Amino acid sequence: MINPKKLIEVAMPIKEISAECVRDDRVQHGHISSLHKWWARRPLPVCRAVVFASLVPDPLDPNCPQAFKDSIELLLEKKNNPGDPYATYSDIPWTSVFDPMEDNLRNRLQMFIGKFTQPMQDHLLGKTTKPEAGKMLTAESLIKWDSKNDEKIINKARKLIWVAHNSVIESAAKETAIELLADFDIHYKAIKTAENELYSLTDRHIETDNSKKLTENLHNAIEAFLHKMPKVFDPFAGGGAIPLEAARLGCRSYGNDINPVAHIIQKGSLEFPQKYGKPISYTTGEFIKLYGEDEFNKVANENKKYKNGNVIGVNIPNRLAFDVEFYIKSILRETEKEIGNLYPKNENGDRPITYYWSKMGQCSNPSCKTDVPLLRGFYLANTSSKKVYLNPIIKDNKIEFEIKYGAYDKEIEGWINRGNLKCPCCGSITDVKLLKEQNINVGLKEKLLAVIIDGKKGKDYRLPTEDELLILTKLPAIERPREKMQRNSAGGDTFSWGVTEWGQLFSDRQLIALTTLVKIINNFKTKIPSEEIEYNKAIFTYLGIWTDRMASRLTKFGLIDLGGEKVVDLFGRQAIPMVFDYPEVNVFRLEQVSWIVKYIISESNSFNISIVHNASSGDKSQFNDKFLTAVITDPPYYDAMAYADLSDFFYVWLKKTLGDVYPINFATPQTPKTEECTALKHHHNGSKDLAKKHFENKLLEIFDAIEHQTSDIVSIMFAHQSTEAWTTLCNSILGARMNITGSWAIDTEKKGGLKQDKAFLSSSVTVSCVPSQSAGYGDYKEVKKAIEATVAREVDELYRLGFRGADLLTACFGQAVSEFGKYKKVEKADGSEVTVAELLAMARESAFNALLKGFDGDEYTKFYIGWLQLNGFAESDFDDAATFAKAGLSINVAELFKEHILIQNKN
Repeated sequence: MINPKKLIEVAMPIKEISAECVRDDRVQHGHISSLHKWWARRPLPVCRAVVFASLVPDPLDPNCPQAFKDSIELLLEKKNNPGDPYATYSDIPWTSVFDPMEDNLRNRLQMFIGKFTQPMQDHLLGKTTKPEAGKMLTAESLIKWDSKNDEKIINKARKLIWVAHNSVIESAAKETAIELLADFDIHYKAIKTAENELYSLTDRHIETDNSKKLTENLHNAIEAFLHKMPKVFDPFAGGGAIPLEAARLGCRSYGNDINPVAHIIQKGSLEFPQKYGKPISYTTGEFIKLYGEDEFNKVANENKKYKNGNVIGVNIPNRLAFDVEFYIKSILRETEKEIGNLYPKNENGDRPITYYWSKMGQCSNPSCKTDVPLLRGFYLANTSSKKVYLNPIIKDNKIEFEIKYGAYDKEIEGWINRGNLKCPCCGSITDVKLLKEQNINVGLKEKLLAVIIDGKKGKDYRLPTEDELLILTKLPAIERPREKMQRNSAGGDTFSWGVTEWGQLFSDRQLIALTTLVKIINNFKTKIPSEEIEYNKAIFTYLGIWTDRMASRLTKFGLIDLGGEKVVDLFGRQAIPMVFDYPEVNVFRLEQVSWIVKYIISESNSFNISIVHNASSGDKSQFNDKFLTAVITDPPYYDAMAYADLSDFFYVWLKKTLGDVYPINFATPQTPKTEECTALKHHHNGSKDLAKKHFENKLLEIFDAIEHQTSDIVSIMFAHQSTEAWTTLCNSILGARMNITGSWAIDTEKKGGLKQDKAFLSSSVTVSCVPSQSAGYGDYKEVKKAIEATVAREVDELYRLGFRGADLLTACFGQAVSEFGKYKKVEKADGSEVTVAELLAMARESAFNALLKGFDGDEYTKFYIGWLQLNGFAESDFDDAATFAKAGLSINVAELFKEHILIQNKN
């Protein structure tokens, strides 16, 4: 049987995915990104879309099983969906001409993945303003945030994957769609029945013959279901978004990452909520034994069980969420007993929210030597409705402040600019080099300037009291963590200031608070009932994650968001810059537990966990030959992100809280560096060439293992579209005996909105590949002719689907590589080998010529006609125009502006 192409190889609703990805960045509570910081995590909509489209066939492929085509009819057609939510567009909304979308099974699948609402269609057609973020996609769209726990929508996706997977298995290949869907219902119902029986058992946490039997029943039901679903693996799982969505769609999901911090994040986001975040029913006596009388008295009446008017038990909707919150609050109470005096209360018993500090630089003028706060500005809050600032009062070389509400009376210049200090007392400039010497030699002094408190209408601001200043002189000595930071990555520009160790990122009081939390957490481990070892491991994991969240906000390198009046953690960028003024959050006012609890609740509906590993990617022994159905991944790119260096910040604290829980994972002093698939020269003796070679070899090794382990498709998200990026990606894929079969530009990066709505150049590309036996040597002329024919067909097909601009060109690249990849090498007449860069130029020129379809005219006219075909009159990036001008033409983009063919806007 010839395998049909997967949907991802022929079509993707990239505009709709891009729109929801932009929204995804704005979702907060319950989102995977809200659990723990990780860098460059892919948005959930693109992960869900790519997983789904990689696992279902193209229904228009002649080899597509009839059962799958019939299942689309049953699940997505009008007769079974009131209102016909998956009807295709009557006019493709982002094109410049009237373009009805053909109503066929392939396009129905695309509309199921994501479809614009009518208001969004009207906006793209230029009729109305853009709807708010949550109203761009229809409620029935698979990738919409609101759909993630919608059983009706998610089960449609699971059923389609179920039919797709089982209709090509020999034992089930002759079954009809109705039979396969009925089989899904039987297996899914078995899981729900087993869940209901287990979770309705009172005191199910106590091991009895009955609880063991019901637990085993649930396990067996889930295994029977997963046995009939695809196996999906992400070897660079990082923050966990791809395995999370694979598991949500019912697949047997695997994730791997070499980084122990990523592994802990994956345990907390992909395994424990789905496994332990379930209802539990306690008898009254058992609840009080576990949590105490005070906690019992706090239980809401609707969560109590009554018999004859008496309370006989307690129902907890989510055991894991309840326990995590209970233990964290208990730890905070114990912490307050030890160090609560370090955060003085006022006469009403209230504590401040935040303390505002500044480092002090000494003026280098020998006759002045004033200690000057290193302030770039003086606002404490700066919103449209509220402005608060520190007003300097300078007298006799002494600097004091008063707090004033409203805008500046007159503009006040900051005292530090580009690291240079301008003394407000004498006007002298102290060079940044001298300030760095001060910090390295004796340390810059620090001064508490203001205190942020609760007010009647939000936050209020005042000067520190004598008690608040006095307590700072009585802080106990504390030992700082001595683990080293990495220069030029996690260190940012802090090294030149003498900040080279992670312990230097904390003030004394911050460090006291964190080390006290760690001590009490480790004490609590001995107090938690020890009968459920694996469940306790989950609780301890969240205590470690909570400590990480606290640590990232309890540093001297955080910032205040003046517009939002909130504290921003130190990882606003991909490196840690030097900070001169900072907010010190009161540890007892730092609300972090709700973020964890809401995430647990948000992902507890699923029955399906991901199996996660902490190992070096590229290990062929991890899976048997062709064990996996699909690999879907987002690999690193050269030196774009120093994952190991940055995550050492968290590793330092996780090793203290979880080193005994995960001894193997935290066996090393810091995160593994040399085996990481990156190109950071400071990990390769300072050699850029060695680092680049390491990355390329490692990527090839990993892709080689993937080809060995995977029986079907590999989908790769790559966050770069430069020629170098494409060259590296293509060489690694082709070198691992795979061939690219499709490529899509999807806007997955964090932006304020859709980039020009109609013709944006995406910064991410997703390619699909399959194992391929390339044979022999290709003749350049023959391969060029094949590429031209293939790209011409692709342009025609994709143009009818509404593809324009850079999106169309990117899609053509994949098809061009598929022709190129049929051969071990492609050679010109002189014997020289054709490079990937030449291939991409060939694909671009072929797409351009296909659009012109034999049109004969001068260079400017060709550009004009081709540009209109691709982009219409919509705005586009300068780089788009420059790239397009090189496609089969010999004109400079500057000439196009000179001739007024293109008009440059003010940006």
